[in-house]
Amino acid sequence: MKFNTIILMKRLLLTLIIGVTVGFSSNAQQETKKCSTYDAMEDAFQMYPELRENYIANQVSNYNYTKSTDTFVYTIPVVFHILHQYGSENISDAQVYDAIKILNREFNAADPDSVDIVSEFDTLIGNAKVQFKLAAMDPLGNCTNGINHIYTHETNIGDANSKLNQWNRAKYLNIWVVNYANGAAGYSIYPVGTDGNAYWLDGVVLLHNVTGSIGTSNPFSESLLTHEVGHYVSLPHVFGDVNAAGPSGPCGDDGIDDTPETRGHNGCPLGAANDAQECNPGVEEDVQNYMNYSSCTRHFTPGQVDYLRNAMEGIAGQRNRLWNDTTLIETGVKDLVLPQDPSNQLSVPLCAPVADFSANRKTTCVNQAVQFSDASWNAAIDDWAWTFEGGTPSISTSMNPSVVFATPGYKTVTLTVSNAAGSGTETRSGYVYISPEWADISGPGQINLEDGKANWFIVNNPEENHGRFQLSNGTGYNNSRAYKLNNYKNVQFADFATDNYFYNNRLGGTIDELITPSFDLRYTTGITVTFKFAYASNATQADQIEEVLRVYTSKNCGDSWTPKVVTVTGGGSGTSITGTDLVTAGYAGFTDYAPTSNNEYVEASFTYVPTSQDAYTRFKFEFEASDLSSNLYIDDIFVSGTLNLTSEEISDLDLTVYPNPTVNGEAINVSYFANDNDVTFTLRDVQGKVISTETLTQTNSEVNHTLKNSENLPSACYFLEVQSGDFTTTKKVVVM
Repeated sequence: MKFNTIILMKRLLLTLIIGVTVGFSSNAQQETKKCSTYDAMEDAFQMYPELRENYIANQVSNYNYTKSTDTFVYTIPVVFHILHQYGSENISDAQVYDAIKILNREFNAADPDSVDIVSEFDTLIGNAKVQFKLAAMDPLGNCTNGINHIYTHETNIGDANSKLNQWNRAKYLNIWVVNYANGAAGYSIYPVGTDGNAYWLDGVVLLHNVTGSIGTSNPFSESLLTHEVGHYVSLPHVFGDVNAAGPSGPCGDDGIDDTPETRGHNGCPLGAANDAQECNPGVEEDVQNYMNYSSCTRHFTPGQVDYLRNAMEGIAGQRNRLWNDTTLIETGVKDLVLPQDPSNQLSVPLCAPVADFSANRKTTCVNQAVQFSDASWNAAIDDWAWTFEGGTPSISTSMNPSVVFATPGYKTVTLTVSNAAGSGTETRSGYVYISPEWADISGPGQINLEDGKANWFIVNNPEENHGRFQLSNGTGYNNSRAYKLNNYKNVQFADFATDNYFYNNRLGGTIDELITPSFDLRYTTGITVTFKFAYASNATQADQIEEVLRVYTSKNCGDSWTPKVVTVTGGGSGTSITGTDLVTAGYAGFTDYAPTSNNEYVEASFTYVPTSQDAYTRFKFEFEASDLSSNLYIDDIFVSGTLNLTSEEISDLDLTVYPNPTVNGEAINVSYFANDNDVTFTLRDVQGKVISTETLTQTNSEVNHTLKNSENLPSACYFLEVQSGDFTTTKKVVVM
């Protein structure tokens, strides 16, 4: 309970201190999202009055100390953390270089669009004399290009807890690029809001599609980063301590002499006819200021430059440590020269690359193509060397190869990438699962997890964290075995002094999957699938239950999945099980929850109508966690229905496989009545390897036959494929 209180207090502090500073549109025609910086800061001041005093003192210092005649250029080392799930949010280095180029251009009064500044402000163009350089050394002294890629679900959350792998904020400006930025296009925090224990709040969070002007972004959004870095160096909005934008919003002032009273304008309204002179008739508002909301921002004013340069000299947020020689040497940027032509690509060191990759599918059938994509980072790459266990090709030097696997089972994939500075290797064991061409279970069947079928499940834990499905003894229905999704981590109090909990152990938004063995349901009618589950939550109120359990079906080895409408006994129906329907056992109490009675299990069910394509149907349980998740247990997965004969041809064989199970040393025998067609028997192991294959040509007679190579088989499960004419069936044989 102690650590829960800390978590909740930290979350509350986030909502009070963090301002979603601005949400620009990627399209100038769309309405700009609003910002809640000042409301959140005011809430924080109410709770912590000393923050108000620090904030006011910092403002006074920035207003009163001018440095406009200085020629000193502040250099700030920068690191971009690209949070992604191998989607478009995993932006290219080129897009980051473009964003840094624009940031340098706009902070140094070199924006080519400045020629469009209206006459009221065309003499008020401030040069901040701040240059931003991508870090050349990471906090451990390793070579870096200043762009760090992290696979994480946090890209879809984008709050302060999403600031993974924060590099020392006294030495680096940390920028996190995400898919979702806490409801806005980006945000930052004033330096004074990150002092003391709040250091971890420091930095900028920005949507990928408003980062720079190329790639997933566009020229309409290119000044987003400039705006957020403006907040990072203490600049307020030009319209002051208000959040409303557009003509309906109040007029405000940032307290800086050369920025007039204005509103937070959407779009680009210039002149009296376009609402740009409404605060004070005849006085043009600074619509084109980088700290406005508009889509045509062009400049800082000299007064803003004085303000932000004063902040760079201040102790708030340790901004005065960012640009000293010691920091620049330790981050490797002191001697890096920015190109004179801002259109050039930034100079970055050549580092050894870090290997990374993804695949368009992780489960598929034999002989289906899997597309692999290189996602390596930290350097430009000259050479790729792939190896694929059981793949065709088994090796490849392509950047993004397509591979076919002809045999079933888990496949290991290795990628080595290299350049003149070195190489990096990534090996992932069992990265892809290839389903065999036959079903694990013919017709309806019951899986109570007490026998070998429990080991035929596929477990997907994409982030390879502690929250994953695993077999658990004595926790199932009737104290049997169950699959447990372990969402509990025994966090020690000492962990709160490190990044271990707040940056690495949050599960909210993670997805874990449990996939059943395959069923041949082509000849089964009236199918109902039932399963039992038990779950306790750490939520204390119903509206806090955000975790979700979903069920899917696939008839193509997991290439695609179809959601099912599931009915919970005594509850509701839908494609998602959540809320009180999901929580069968009440409050977990932040313990390692395990069911203690059958009363904590609830049964759920859905119907399934098969087609002729359902030769190997699988069912998938998908759990989306929240930060208040506890352990989930699943047991007794029963597929019931009426098994019709696979075909008259197969049925007429009257086939028997015996003894089954057999013991090691005994042969496997078949008996059947031969009709007009030959019968082919193929015996395989669970990996799909053929042990024997033979075709018997007897017709219109009773046949008893001992299968070839079936003596002295190791104890295991085997599959016997039987083909007669155009029809097949598969029998499972167990050797004890």
